[in-house]
Amino acid sequence: MVRRPVSFCSRVWSNLNPSTIPASRRPYAIAEPHISTAIWLSQLRWVAIAGQLLVIGTVQWFLQIQLPLAPLLILVTWTTISNIALRYWANRLEMGAAAHSATRNTKTQLSIDDNIGNRVLTAILCMDVATLTGLLYYTGGASNPFLIFYFANIAIAGMILPRRLAWLIAFLSFVGIIVLLNQSIEIPVISNSPLAHTAPWGVAKFAFLVAFATCCSVITYFVTMLAGELRAREVQLAVAETERERARRLEALATLAAGTGHELASPLSTIAVVTKELSRNLEKYEVSASVRRDVELIREELNRCKEILHRMKSGAGEAAAENLRPVSMEEIVKTAIDAMREPTRILIDLPQEIAKNSAVLPKQAISQAIRNLLQNGLDASPEKEKVQLKIREIRPDNGPASVWKITITDRGSGLSDEVSRRIGEPFFTTKEVGQGMGLGVFLTRNVIHGVGGTIEFESPESGGTVCIIQIPAQT
Repeated sequence: MVRRPVSFCSRVWSNLNPSTIPASRRPYAIAEPHISTAIWLSQLRWVAIAGQLLVIGTVQWFLQIQLPLAPLLILVTWTTISNIALRYWANRLEMGAAAHSATRNTKTQLSIDDNIGNRVLTAILCMDVATLTGLLYYTGGASNPFLIFYFANIAIAGMILPRRLAWLIAFLSFVGIIVLLNQSIEIPVISNSPLAHTAPWGVAKFAFLVAFATCCSVITYFVTMLAGELRAREVQLAVAETERERARRLEALATLAAGTGHELASPLSTIAVVTKELSRNLEKYEVSASVRRDVELIREELNRCKEILHRMKSGAGEAAAENLRPVSMEEIVKTAIDAMREPTRILIDLPQEIAKNSAVLPKQAISQAIRNLLQNGLDASPEKEKVQLKIREIRPDNGPASVWKITITDRGSGLSDEVSRRIGEPFFTTKEVGQGMGLGVFLTRNVIHGVGGTIEFESPESGGTVCIIQIPAQT
């Protein structure tokens, strides 16, 4: 599958906070977004480490301002060690992802991995807040203009952590500011600042503290909200792209089926004519009964092949030539039920007040679609169980016109995750070999979508399968 090209920023946003992405849509049991986030954060921290060393060197040797180098270098070294550990963890996570992808662990295991990833990233960011507080403590405290890097940590936390953990980072930053306003190592160049720990607590300090708390709250709130919206949008785009790609494959299969039907129709017709002539000629001669049965069997199988080809061509839309005319729901149901093998097993719930209501629809196509679903329900249910056909006319909240809501409920074993994912694909069937082609639901979906309707399948906890169809009821 061709992947949609995305920018670096899009990749970062789409990989942040994997706990918001449904577990069923993740490619690996070990949450892959944590891998990308850890690698991205590790690269960013290398830049921060280089910047810290550059600032310390510039202030100490270029500006000739004496700094306590020993504790500063210890803090930078500790950050370096933690970053190496972070990258090592990301590499181990990446190696484990491929091993776990084949087994596809349960959602519970995915949730556990998410919690571990969030804890590791939270610990790293808490460590960065503590390290920044320590660096500022030895370089003038709240008087140091590099104080604004607290906001960088808060913004990063809002992007990569769940909301509650992002607020934790903001709170720790606020605590760090309070510590620096009360205690730090003075630097003569900035010792006269109103934010120095030696300055009395007055309007300047209180105003700064309130402003800092407000900025922390605003940044955390809006960054977490924006990150959540972007993550949700990325998930929606990924799902839409997957569905579009699936629709393209189904369209290609339908086209192939129609082409196959056209190509095989001529030779099968020739065989049918020859078989018919052979059957007539056999009547003039004395032949065994087994030979006559074989010829009849050939004719029956040819008719079956013709029916299969007709259904395959219908899947590509060739049945759409049916004339549209006003038809009542009662007519559609009657046409669908009359052609079934076991109509007595169908429980029909069609109120009289809507039975005569009509809409402009292809009668035969809609009837065939309903018949396919009813027959599938009968095949899935035990022999003596019945299938319910319930029809109501409703007016959706988001639409001006009313629709017919057709609900088909069987008593089968329900739908597995694999069947739910693949239901409606051409030639996919859960029936035994020779009992179904796997075109029924596919053709039904084409018909329903062709008239502007929708079709959904559900598997309730009580068992069975519920198919819900909604088609326009406009006259």
